[in-house]
Amino acid sequence: MKKISISILLIAIFYGIKSSFYQEGELMAESTILTGLVLITAYLLALILTKIKLPKLTGYMILGIILGPMGFNFLNYEILEKLSFLERLALSFIALTAGGELKYERIKKFTKSIIYLLSGQIIVVFAGLFVLFIGLSKYIPFISRLEDNLIMGFSILFAATAISTSPAVTIGIITELRSKGKLTDIVLSITVLKSIFLVITFPLIITWAKFYLVEGTSFNAELVKDLLSQILGSIGLGVFLGFLVIWYLKYIKVERSIFLLGVAIVITELSSMLNMEILVISIIVGIMVENFSDQGESLIVGVEKSSLPLYIIFFCFAGAGLHLETLRQVFVLTIFLVISRMALKFAGNYLGAVLAGEEKIIKNISWMGFIGQAGIAVGLATIIENTLPGAIGSQFKTILIASVVINELMGPIFFKYILIKSREAQTERY
Repeated sequence: MKKISISILLIAIFYGIKSSFYQEGELMAESTILTGLVLITAYLLALILTKIKLPKLTGYMILGIILGPMGFNFLNYEILEKLSFLERLALSFIALTAGGELKYERIKKFTKSIIYLLSGQIIVVFAGLFVLFIGLSKYIPFISRLEDNLIMGFSILFAATAISTSPAVTIGIITELRSKGKLTDIVLSITVLKSIFLVITFPLIITWAKFYLVEGTSFNAELVKDLLSQILGSIGLGVFLGFLVIWYLKYIKVERSIFLLGVAIVITELSSMLNMEILVISIIVGIMVENFSDQGESLIVGVEKSSLPLYIIFFCFAGAGLHLETLRQVFVLTIFLVISRMALKFAGNYLGAVLAGEEKIIKNISWMGFIGQAGIAVGLATIIENTLPGAIGSQFKTILIASVVINELMGPIFFKYILIKSREAQTERY
């Protein structure tokens, strides 16, 4: 009750300051004080939600909705644009963490199973949702009004982003339950590998979708050249920065969290200046440090020390970016996406487990470990919004974030269940 009262008081204080002192044009001052309000209030709200077993990330998004245009309109679109640098910085940290969790030693123990399960999920989820989306588009209110080319473009993007699973949710639950065992290692490895697959292939996916969504986009040799240079350049820069981070963590060692914050800022700025992919660069840095040095743990610890404020801002801004009118129109579509994604996750995972000759528990329940969606999915939605023109990008982001909120609520519950059922959870609380 005390945390709720403090949260309400903070919002009231900002409202009073905004009404009494801020004049039009003082956007930077308003943005700065609002950032502080978001950090404190979102953290308090997240602590309240954990008491009723809900994810903290959900609390951050809920506060964004409350403070955004759908609520008090403190986080209006002008302020969100002004603070967009913080969003991109958070994206870098999310991808650094995902890359840092890809451990070769963990993967090689169950290589065959991981390959089959990963392939089954990617192929079945993408193909299944793509076909379902197009086949049922006439019966979905929001989609039925769109032209055929827009339906095709949306189908590509929804099918691709549905593949993603949240490394943050997966790692958080494993840490909370101190879980160890085969199912734990397989779920974590596949989750991180899917994130890497999506991050690296997403420039191609967006370009494919733009053929249908953006008039005048055509396939030509110059486009292929630009895409390849963008992806390969991002990988090359990631490798270079990866070796730089390894050298610093190994030989300099001081103020690691500050150094990693500086690296994330460099990645954020270079990706913008050189037209490279921020997620690709960051995830390659994480992979390099984890697998080509003994500094993987130092990387994760350093990122965790610096990243919490940025994660709060990132997910709060994601909630604030929801469009109420679009959300009302796409409620049926959102539920359809969530249910279809779960069914296809089960089908793809089961098929992969059968082909790999896996045991019953992997076939029947391991799919529940792949429901959660958060950082990477929201990051991809943000990239889509910034890449696609006008209402198309914002509509897509609203639909995806609405489904992410639902998946983010269900994911931890399902994953906890299977870790307990498989008896890999070590904590006595469960």
